[in-house]
Amino acid sequence: MHALAVACHLALTAGLLHFGEGRLSLLFGLLLFLPLPGLLRGRERTHAWNSMMISFYCAAFASNAYSSGAEMRTLWFVLATLAALEFTANLLFVRLRARERRVAAAA
Repeated sequence: MHALAVACHLALTAGLLHFGEGRLSLLFGLLLFLPLPGLLRGRERTHAWNSMMISFYCAAFASNAYSSGAEMRTLWFVLATLAALEFTANLLFVRLRARERRVAAAA
């Protein structure tokens, strides 16, 4: 799950920086670099708060998909899907890590 979360995060960052138009897209793309060190180290807290941040990105991408023209709609839906996948991977990583800790503590 850790590798999937990091891969989705990097793909989302690259997609937003490459295909985004305007200063706001650039700002949102650069904000995705903030949790990157903690994600790469596998810190649970970073994965947890990143999932909250990514949920807003997912909503923003979905709303952009519905409001934009046909030429950009597919791109925004792909980015929304990547954000949803990253959200799920982050949550599963935190849950599985917590379960591992409980089992290790009980043994």
